[in-house]
Amino acid sequence: MTRSGPTFALLAALVAACGGQSSPEPTAPQPAEQEPAGASESGSGESASGAAPSSEPEEVAPPASEAPTPADPEKIKSELLAAEQTAYESAKPVFDKHCAACHQKGGKKAKRKMLQHFDMTAYPFGGHHAAEVSAEVREVLAIGGGKPTMPFNDPGAVQGDELALIAAWADAFDKAHAAGAHQHGGGKH
Repeated sequence: MTRSGPTFALLAALVAACGGQSSPEPTAPQPAEQEPAGASESGSGESASGAAPSSEPEEVAPPASEAPTPADPEKIKSELLAAEQTAYESAKPVFDKHCAACHQKGGKKAKRKMLQHFDMTAYPFGGHHAAEVSAEVREVLAIGGGKPTMPFNDPGAVQGDELALIAAWADAFDKAHAAGAHQHGGGKH
């Protein structure tokens, strides 16, 4: 058998036309919203229904029974106060260790003026800085930068995990305060 003649030429032409592959590669199915390439003969980008295809997904309104209910401000305040109380309970040992001596009734170094300024005998804290207590605590412990000025006899002693617990309490206090959960100051700093 020779490699010349019409049979070989026909076979060579078929192999070349098919790209030398024995079976075509599978193609990924087209999404339902897109029409296959070349389906539109008009070239206008319109689908078979005559509407232009949208690049944005259709928005579907939730059924009336699933419509979102408005947030209950009292429930939100309650949840924020609960989160604040939890954060306080976690930070309380740090407050007791580093602050109680001066800022709690019966503390070894507590003086009337200090207690008027910041009184942590009970929670929520008292004193004339009660409404902005988180900002005061952040400032004196240098949470967020600066130089710590407290505890009085050992500035900068509150560090690491202890400082993180105080910062978490301050964040929770601020969220509750901003929602109007505290009676003093009405949510304003």
